[in-house]
Amino acid sequence: MIQKSKLLTLLLPALIVCPSILSAKSLQNKQLAGPPEEFELMRQAAPEKSALNSKTALIPVSLQQTKGGNWFWSGTLPVDSNNYSFMTFANGSTDWQVTLINPKTGKSSAADALAFEHISTNYGLENSSYPGEKYSFNGMDTGNWQIQIKTTGEPEQFEGFVLASSNSKYILNSYKTNNDQIVGHKIHFVTQSASNEETISVLKSFSPIEQAFMVVTQPDGSQNKYNMYDDGRHGDNKANDGMFGGDFSALQSGGYTVQINALGNNPDGTPFFRTSEHFVPVIEQNISLSSTKASAAAISDNRLNITFNVNDNLKSENKSYRIIAEVWGKKKTNGKNQFSTQGSKNSMKPVSWISTMTPVENNKLNIELDARWMEMANVSDSFELRNLRIEDGDHFIPLITQEKMALNVSSMPQMKSKKFNGSITEEMMMGEKPAQVGTTKGYGTKLLLVHGYCSSDVWGSYKYQFSNSAKFEDFDQNISHNTFAQRIKEFGLPWHSYGIVAHSQGGAASLHLYTYSWSGLDYSTSGKRMIQSVGTPYRGTPIAGNLAALGNVFGVGCGYNSNLTTSGAASWLAGIPTWARSKVNYFTTSNTDRWWQYNYCSLATDLFLSDPDDGVIERYRGQLSGATNRGHKTGWCHTLDMNYSGQTSDSSRNYSMSANANR
Repeated sequence: MIQKSKLLTLLLPALIVCPSILSAKSLQNKQLAGPPEEFELMRQAAPEKSALNSKTALIPVSLQQTKGGNWFWSGTLPVDSNNYSFMTFANGSTDWQVTLINPKTGKSSAADALAFEHISTNYGLENSSYPGEKYSFNGMDTGNWQIQIKTTGEPEQFEGFVLASSNSKYILNSYKTNNDQIVGHKIHFVTQSASNEETISVLKSFSPIEQAFMVVTQPDGSQNKYNMYDDGRHGDNKANDGMFGGDFSALQSGGYTVQINALGNNPDGTPFFRTSEHFVPVIEQNISLSSTKASAAAISDNRLNITFNVNDNLKSENKSYRIIAEVWGKKKTNGKNQFSTQGSKNSMKPVSWISTMTPVENNKLNIELDARWMEMANVSDSFELRNLRIEDGDHFIPLITQEKMALNVSSMPQMKSKKFNGSITEEMMMGEKPAQVGTTKGYGTKLLLVHGYCSSDVWGSYKYQFSNSAKFEDFDQNISHNTFAQRIKEFGLPWHSYGIVAHSQGGAASLHLYTYSWSGLDYSTSGKRMIQSVGTPYRGTPIAGNLAALGNVFGVGCGYNSNLTTSGAASWLAGIPTWARSKVNYFTTSNTDRWWQYNYCSLATDLFLSDPDDGVIERYRGQLSGATNRGHKTGWCHTLDMNYSGQTSDSSRNYSMSANANR
């Protein structure tokens, strides 16, 4: 059962958990903008880009009492490869006895007697992990094996999981197709088989999937099963094309765990069974538009304020919303403020995109536009907004969307005080820079060392490798990128300026801070790199969904974080501009591959992640387009307790990051 306290931690508004940053004015949020060439970057990401590719099956276990007083469970283990592995998760219990029955011979054997390796290990992310027993097999007969788990007497753990994995080339691809994660709305998923390049041609004419369904665990812990269909009528493209679709209605706010199950047979006749686990936050419709038009007026010689009138059901200024929109206007004709009368769509010109993070004030949301973007686009005072999104600030779920919206301008900036030479400036992209951050002026410079999600003191023993540094400490926390960013900002207030070296989620939180808030980062100099990160899941990690599924039963760890899922990360990134990404320098790592031996960072997560990975993050999901990739290094893992040394303990990289850091 999901612990209510953990769901509250995940779903409460970001600023409520940090009383020192409740004041909207203290946030000093930036007014973001960029050229029309970046429109596509700032639009919602295509759902398939955050798809999960699964080579595993997570099978639930529920022990039932026998007449003899013992406890027993039996299930099917579809083995489709001679090299096969599975883990059992019993929350640390040691009384589960695992037996396997061969489908060809009918012979029953203890799993640890058949396995060439049986080892205790942990599956998870940072300090949020689950103990398990891993069994590895060579030369295993393929087919549907029977797996039995029993205990003598009452078990220590009644429920758990079997996580099965093989080296089969046939995998499962699945993703959520919509961002409509609002109470009362439907959430839709699709799934299909996928493979490596060698088998793509085979799957064009053959789909291993014969049956697919979703098991949805709701915020209150109840479960429901929903069938998925390949009939062309459930968002699954065409009938009998191998893609299955299905949906369910989200009737509660909170975190949903959606497990996609797909069964069938591979082209070689072996059984196909894969699952993928998705974590989906669902929120209330807290705000809505109260007007069909936005209004705008000049607030200085150079800036225009755009206002959205909203119905605010929260009646609170403590909740942040992200606004993203494109500004379009009518072009000038012959250098005069005259509009084309042709009525064609060509009479409208793109001006810029705009964005900010802001609370509701007096039933209004406000955002600014620098008049130089209008001058640059050669448009006058007839405007409209396109592709408007107003999202909650924690999960980046759209609450309001408008394809087009009229923009009524009552007065235009006069552009008297600033002569525009046609070059894009920092002020045009970020807004007017304040003289200082916070209510008191900070002094001196510093390099901040920032940890990640649910983290221990990962920089503790290595702080001396960074000169003039201070260690951010907010250990064992599960918070959104937005809340994390504001806590970093509060920590940095004593200093006039700082750069950041971050691990894991700390890198994304630091980028979020620089993007949306004025902070000591904006005043940092004397170095080459403002933000440096190692092991940051900029594109999320598939492990987040598995942890949510395990947590539904065991209820341990730090809880579920939607920003770390692949779909949540994609939603967040769809608002991070190029100019902000360019300030990030990132590093990735993985275990050292040797052809003559099996290598890994985490024995457990290696079952699930695609190589190369650092035990938590796959290399390709650690990439951030628009940022500077400082290279990939093997022989280093995500955390300090893995098979190779932890990323933060690399003294060579640490000294280099220190030497190149802004302060």
